[in-house]
Amino acid sequence: MPHFQNDRPRVIQRAKDAGLVGMVTCSIGSASFRRTLGIVKKYSGFIHHSAGCSVSQLTENEAKKIEALIQKYSNEIVAIGEVGLDYHWIKDPVGRKNQEPLFGMFIDLAVDLELPIVIHSRKAETEAVNILEQRFSGDVLMHCFDGPQETAKRVAENSWFITLPANFGKYRNRREAAKILPLEQILLETDGPYLSPTTERNEPANISYGVESLSKLLDLSPEDVAHATTQNALRFYKL
Repeated sequence: MPHFQNDRPRVIQRAKDAGLVGMVTCSIGSASFRRTLGIVKKYSGFIHHSAGCSVSQLTENEAKKIEALIQKYSNEIVAIGEVGLDYHWIKDPVGRKNQEPLFGMFIDLAVDLELPIVIHSRKAETEAVNILEQRFSGDVLMHCFDGPQETAKRVAENSWFITLPANFGKYRNRREAAKILPLEQILLETDGPYLSPTTERNEPANISYGVESLSKLLDLSPEDVAHATTQNALRFYKL
């Protein structure tokens, strides 16, 4: 993202200083896919690549470009995503319906390549779960999950994962989901530069805020939460 253009090495160093053992970054298009390859190569073993798209702006042409890159570099990515549905920015029913074939294309790709899938489902959590239950049997991660409790229960029953952003304590649905899902199905993320737990730009070092919030919510030690969520990430991304 342009937000990190001027100080990316310092951002990554701060993450290491904060105790992170690795991070997964999501490309959001064909152009950022190529830039991400360079970042992953430079920080080999520490930064990993999940290949996705900007869901609300995705066109069929761009989706095909991303699909071709994923197929070409499938051995260098750890997941497909963020992909999915966006009902926050796309309001009209036709526009929402038009997202489904492109989502389906990435689901099929994840099946073919035997990769886990990371789901963007803003204001469309239930609809995304409906589609996934019908079409995908692999590992699913619901990114920044903010769906209703009934949908959180379905995610739990499917043995899928959710991520909670570093500021999740401000959101009722996210707090409830953290109680509904077992700790073995929860990952933490920052979604930097967005969803910051501070007044500043968000960045990976802020994962510690998520650890703190989740430990208080579940009445566990921060060390136990950090260990469990790290193990879940290693398991989901097969690192």
